[in-house]
Amino acid sequence: MRIPLLAAALALLPLALAVPASAGGPGFDSGSDSGSVFITDCGDFEIWDDYVTNWSGKVFQDDEGNTTRVVERIWGSDTFVNTTSGESVTGTFSNGEIVDLSEPTVTQNGSNGKITLPGVGLVFIDVGKYIFNIETGELTFVKGQHGFIDENYTKLCEVLS
Repeated sequence: MRIPLLAAALALLPLALAVPASAGGPGFDSGSDSGSVFITDCGDFEIWDDYVTNWSGKVFQDDEGNTTRVVERIWGSDTFVNTTSGESVTGTFSNGEIVDLSEPTVTQNGSNGKITLPGVGLVFIDVGKYIFNIETGELTFVKGQHGFIDENYTKLCEVLS
C-alpha cells in the first residue's frame, strides 16, 4: 500500500518537531515541499506524482518543550505523469491533519487528491478520513473513497496512455 501524501506529511514532521518552545502557547509552523514519487506501473509505462505540498498550523508542546501534537492544514497539487510519453494530468488537495505523538497517530480529513477532466469526468479521487499509526505503519481507521490507499489507478492509466 502506498500513501504518497502521508509519506510527504511524515517527512515534514521533523520540521514541525523542531519548532522552538513557546511559553505563551503553541508555536506556529508553515512551509512547503515538492518532489516526485512513484504511483503505479500501468504495464507500458509508469505514473509518477510530481507534487507540491504546503502546510501551516500549530505545534503544541509539553512543559519540557517536547512536541506532543501538531494541528495543521495541508494543501497543494499532484501532477500525475506518464513517464514514457510525458502526458500528464493535475489535481489539487486540501485537508486537515492532526499528528498526536501521545497516541502516536496521524489523522487526515479532507481531499487528498481529486482529478476531473472535461469530457471524461472523475479520473481519480481520494477523499475522507484515515488514521495512521506512526509506530506500526498501519492504518487503524479508513472512511471515504481512497484511491491512494486502494491503489485505484485504472482510470489514470487509461487517461494517460
